[in-house]
Amino acid sequence: MIYFSICTRGDYKNNKTLQSLLTFSNNAHYHSYPMVTMSYNVAVDAESIYEGHKSNLAKVDLEDDDIVVFVHDDVEILSTPNKFSKFIEIAKKPSVGFVGVAGATKFDNGAWWTARNSKETRGFVWQGSEDTTMTPNYFGDSGQVVVLDGCLMAATYKVVKAVGLEHPDYLSSGWDFYDIHLSLTAHVKGFSNFVVPIQIRHESGGEMRDGWHKSKEEFLKKWKYYVPCRIPADKTIGLP
Repeated sequence: MIYFSICTRGDYKNNKTLQSLLTFSNNAHYHSYPMVTMSYNVAVDAESIYEGHKSNLAKVDLEDDDIVVFVHDDVEILSTPNKFSKFIEIAKKPSVGFVGVAGATKFDNGAWWTARNSKETRGFVWQGSEDTTMTPNYFGDSGQVVVLDGCLMAATYKVVKAVGLEHPDYLSSGWDFYDIHLSLTAHVKGFSNFVVPIQIRHESGGEMRDGWHKSKEEFLKKWKYYVPCRIPADKTIGLP
């Protein structure tokens, strides 16, 4: 099973991008996969993104080798189902933690994308509200990373259980730094995270609210013995 878990803060029936994601899942089911289940969670019913995803996962019986895709409600998957299936195949490999579309081999100051000038970021994302006006955002070659962006992340249910979906008690916000918490926890536990090349459009460019800055300070304080964290960018290009 490939299970899409989506948390939304609005009426998903009027969300064109989210409806496009649903259409993709139907096409993927028809062409490539034995079963694709979509799940939606309205943010007013969830105290945090952790609770939203936990609620979604509680709706289905998952096996350890099933794939869970955590995806924002403002993401449109542009790749074909066959291309997306290659993304999923990487996530199924035993040593792999999370796979995603963007991330970095270096994490030190809270904003992984600032490592772009040192060629330690990976991935590619189209950004914008419409296909006709979206712009390319290139981060670097695909390969292993220590942290991933949370707009789209996937892992086996076994990895999800190993990392956990509990709201960390050290983070006051339930909506910021969850992606760094999940992916860096997987890395520390011995899994290898990867940026895998698929095409998506992300409406949001990433909003660093006051909660983000507070979460950054909380995260860096909690993880002070692990941060800065880095793997050699030049030796981790490519996929397993």
